[in-house]
Amino acid sequence: MVSKVALACACGAVKGELDVVAGDYFHVHCLCCDCQRYARHLGNEAAMLDEYGATELFQTYPAYMKITQGHEYIQAVQLTPKGIYRWHTRCCQMPVANTVKSAGVPFVGVSVTFMQFANEQETLTALGPVTLKAFGKYAKGNIPEDAHPRFPVSFMPKILGFMIKGRLTGKHKPSPFFNATNPVAPVRTLY
Repeated sequence: MVSKVALACACGAVKGELDVVAGDYFHVHCLCCDCQRYARHLGNEAAMLDEYGATELFQTYPAYMKITQGHEYIQAVQLTPKGIYRWHTRCCQMPVANTVKSAGVPFVGVSVTFMQFANEQETLTALGPVTLKAFGKYAKGNIPEDAHPRFPVSFMPKILGFMIKGRLTGKHKPSPFFNATNPVAPVRTLY
């Protein structure tokens, strides 16, 4: 089963769509210090982080995501030279997605903030429940009861299976963030 989710930044300059394909995603909350630092960099903490400092992400395959308008407003940063690419809009500093540095890796973590939902119930209906809350040791205040202090090793086989399946089925392309092997925009390293 496939459903479509509309994507748009806060000012509406960048738009797109995302296919939600059953069995081909993880709905997660990341409480890591890098996601929190990224939200501060964008000046968008209120929209990006929940009360614990978690970022809500929908991890799926790049082939399921399309940017249909505003390509020229997409840019990326790395927090460190070895860090992931964090894509956002330059028009309104809206987070778009995270990718690794290689076009060949079938992974994109789409920011739920970039998705168009009327309310939390609509989000849960479209994306399903959160399947993982990781890096709880970086939580603001108390660690949520269902959060793992770090990334749980027990989740690694699921991630590896997801990556292998995506690579074997060619779901790493097309990607809205890479032209063949190169990023669609220059990537700036912050630290």
